[in-house]
Amino acid sequence: MRSVVLIRGVLRGMGREAPCEMLAIQETQPETAQAVYFRCSVIDAPMELPDGDYTLAFNGHAVAARKEGGLWVPGGATSPAADEERHADSGTSFRIEDAVEILPIRRNRVA
Repeated sequence: MRSVVLIRGVLRGMGREAPCEMLAIQETQPETAQAVYFRCSVIDAPMELPDGDYTLAFNGHAVAARKEGGLWVPGGATSPAADEERHADSGTSFRIEDAVEILPIRRNRVA
C-alpha cells in the first residue's frame, strides 16, 4: 500500500543539525509489514542552512538530502539509520504520530 506522508526529522550535515519536515511516498511491504520511503523532498527547513549534502534521520531511517542554490533536491529511498543515530535518538520516547502524518494519494479518475 502506498501513501504520501509528512515526516518530521533531523537534518545533519555541513557541520549543522536542524529539525525539518519532508514529504515522501511510503510503501508498506505486505510480506514484512515494514515501510520504505522514497521520492523524499525536504519542504521545511531553516533557511540559513548552507548548500551541501545532508542526512535526514527519522525513526531509525535515514535518507540523503542535498541543498543546491538554496533549493532542496529530492532524495532517493531510505535506508536503516546508523547505530549511532539510533542511539542518539533513543533518549526520548518515540511516537510514530510525532514523526509521520499519513496523507492519502489521490488518483485521477476518468469519468
